Amino acid sequence: MAAPSPILDAGVWHDSELLECVSVLPEVPNTATFTFQAPSGALFDFQAGQFLTLEIPTPGGPVHRTYTISSSPSRPRSICITAKAQDTSIGTRWMLDNLGPGVKIKAIGPAGLFCMAQHPAPKYLFISAGSGITPMMSMTTYMYDLGTEPDVVLINCAKRPSEIIFRERLEHMASRVPGIDLKFVVEEPDRYRPWTGY
Repeated sequence: MAAPSPILDAGVWHDSELLECVSVLPEVPNTATFTFQAPSGALFDFQAGQFLTLEIPTPGGPVHRTYTISSSPSRPRSICITAKAQDTSIGTRWMLDNLGPGVKIKAIGPAGLFCMAQHPAPKYLFISAGSGITPMMSMTTYMYDLGTEPDVVLINCAKRPSEIIFRERLEHMASRVPGIDLKFVVEEPDRYRPWTGY
């Protein structure tokens, strides 16, 4: 008889356990996706569209910031948040400057009702701008991972094409599943790069 997998024996992650950052992926300027795992090997159980609240140890003391989970519950071995720092950001700026592989951080959640599971429908229209695309990314990836053809139109707005978060990943999914229809809207094109979208 095969030995049980230590990952499966670890159960489901609870927010009493710190999260450990395992990778940081730059997305667009001042924006990165932070991937976390549970040191115990526990799996993550959440609904697409939910959020985590992170306790960020800034020099001025801990601050609590809420970030929508950008990964899909269909991929439970890790959990991701994608954060964009504004000019006045404190918590997100600390994360971009200090949070890297091996760093552990306190998280509370998952929580929230902005989820497909709370609002089942045969088709979806997702409208977002900037980093507001994160719950839509989680939900779209979840539908893609189901292996059936979804019916979703995703409209995302950004200042310029180079600032569209997840553009390549969304285009990859849409190129393989006819039911994912992408509409990107920008305020202005990037210099020296043609833009044929809206």
